[in-house]
Amino acid sequence: MSIFESLVINLIFLLFPFLFYGIYINYRNNTKEEKLIFDLAIFSSMFLIIRYTGMKNTIANLIFINFPLLIAFMKKRSLLVVLLSFVTIYYYHLVLNTPIFYGVIEYSIYISIYFYGLKKDSLNQTLLNSFISIKSFLMACYLCWKDMNEPASWIPFLYLLFVILLFILTMSSILWLLKEGEKIIEKNKVLQKLEKEKELKLALFKLTHEIKNPIAVCKGYLEMLDIKNKDKLKKYLLIIKDEINRTLSIINDFSDYGKLQIEKEEVDVSMLLEDIEETLKPLLQEKQVTSKFIMKEEELYAYLDYNRMKQVIINMIKNAIEAKDESRTLSIITTVKKIKDEIQIRIEDTGTGISKENLEKIDKIFYTTKENGTGLGVALSKEIVEQHHGTLLYQSKVGKGTKVTILLPIKEN
Repeated sequence: MSIFESLVINLIFLLFPFLFYGIYINYRNNTKEEKLIFDLAIFSSMFLIIRYTGMKNTIANLIFINFPLLIAFMKKRSLLVVLLSFVTIYYYHLVLNTPIFYGVIEYSIYISIYFYGLKKDSLNQTLLNSFISIKSFLMACYLCWKDMNEPASWIPFLYLLFVILLFILTMSSILWLLKEGEKIIEKNKVLQKLEKEKELKLALFKLTHEIKNPIAVCKGYLEMLDIKNKDKLKKYLLIIKDEINRTLSIINDFSDYGKLQIEKEEVDVSMLLEDIEETLKPLLQEKQVTSKFIMKEEELYAYLDYNRMKQVIINMIKNAIEAKDESRTLSIITTVKKIKDEIQIRIEDTGTGISKENLEKIDKIFYTTKENGTGLGVALSKEIVEQHHGTLLYQSKVGKGTKVTILLPIKEN
């Protein structure tokens, strides 16, 4: 294998884990997690170089085995620096048969320079220059010593220069690629932040619009209040009370959205279902809705947030009731059963159904087709289910009805 081929293969093994690191970080925004994934990328690079290029003492291998360590130096990952130093020392001992003592001395110098200049801005350049100088000198000494018994094959000055330049060029290129990759990641984070701010501004605009309507209704009825007319007074005050409750409901749902706190405990699911049935009984009777609550398992326990899951199921059933067509009867069947390690909660209704276009937008914040809807219920319910590491699925046909399926893990995650 030529030096060029060996160089390309080592370069691929070195950069491949960092490519996945960059892709992963672009979709996540967690500082602690980012550092952990970065450390794994460095370890993976070193492992790939050692495992798949073999224990050969080619120039490319001798150069590249140091690059994961140098990257750890540049990123100031102190614990990683020490661990990778020991790995590199042991590698040179196995490949070149050099005493471990020599390796300890050499890499102790690098680590000393690193810790000495840790708080200085010029650390990276100083360390890189020191590393290149010492390593180039030692590599040149090794190559000369290797062919010492063959005077005719002593390494020419130009060949030594080529090795040193190869080391500098390759390391500089890798650091440049990593730096450019970090710029792309930072730009992506800024774009994500701007997108969130845009969504927040839009949500606030819609929130003010939603709140404005009930406040306007309250203002209108307050202006029409006549203390002498007790019938109208009682009627208007009830309407004002309903509108105030609706406003509070919108504000509470909006304040919960995006920052839910889930507190799980072991829950008797049959007890939860009975509680929901009891809570909804007056509303079901008032709206003349036929309802069944079916528990397939005699005993079923799961780690859930009791109140939050109660909120989700009640919201799904109320959505079906509120979408009821007065010209047709409505029946709702809520079924709970165990499927492997999950609970399946299925709510089926015989209502008007949801069109394909509306079904695609149903979990979007503030999206609603109901006259007095807030567009927060489904979005909030979806977030609660996802916080439980579950899924919320909708199936519907216009004129046939809607089926909502909630899948939740039984065990605590």
